[in-house]
Amino acid sequence: MNPNGQGKNILPGGFVLKKDQKKGGYRKVILEHSLGYFWAIKELASTNKKPIISNDAVVPAAEAEKFPSLGDMVNLKGEAVSIPEFFTRNNRSKDASAKCTLVAISYKDFGAQLLPSWIDPFDMAFRKGVNNEADRYEVVRIIINEGTMVKLLRTFITSGTKKNVPESDHASTLLYYGDAEEFRDILRMHNIYSGYVFLVDGIGRVRWAGSGEGTEEEVHSMIGIAKDLTKRLHKQLPHSQNPRIGKRVQ
Repeated sequence: MNPNGQGKNILPGGFVLKKDQKKGGYRKVILEHSLGYFWAIKELASTNKKPIISNDAVVPAAEAEKFPSLGDMVNLKGEAVSIPEFFTRNNRSKDASAKCTLVAISYKDFGAQLLPSWIDPFDMAFRKGVNNEADRYEVVRIIINEGTMVKLLRTFITSGTKKNVPESDHASTLLYYGDAEEFRDILRMHNIYSGYVFLVDGIGRVRWAGSGEGTEEEVHSMIGIAKDLTKRLHKQLPHSQNPRIGKRVQ
């Protein structure tokens, strides 16, 4: 977490500890009641839009945790999917180094506009040009839409998103409508105004994280870590021309 931000102080469920001036000790207080309703906007300024500082080295396999689950998602092709199963759907070998996925998550348009600073260099390094192992790398965009009213507008949101995402990326652009508080807590994405990126290995473990707009140094480190995660194989991976992504939503 960024030492200049509030994330390090936030407890699961959106609480912080506040000292009780009368009774002494500390008590749990709702985040907005303690820090104010504009705390997230202020944090963007104090952290240069980076609530999470990217790690310089890969998270060791023994310490890496599975990417948290989130179901009832749909991609822009209308197929129902869930994560982290979606990240490993084509890894028949179940080899951690068989694949590396860059997961890019946004809640608001402002955060989404920061993500190309990570996605574009990743694409150039691994998925474009002459690269006979491009299928070992993937970018998955996840757009979280929270709130009761948002569910009623999902048709319009999906339609608008399709217009802004290249058709070639529709299968790997996932939308979620509903409460995602636990998901946010686990990945420490408390500030929904920023954008977040994660490198996930071939068996769905989080090995690196970052946020905000990627600097040249951070992007270089991310690409290096992605290469390290996929160092291996002397045999050809099984390959499917038309992998099944999920079932079509009725």
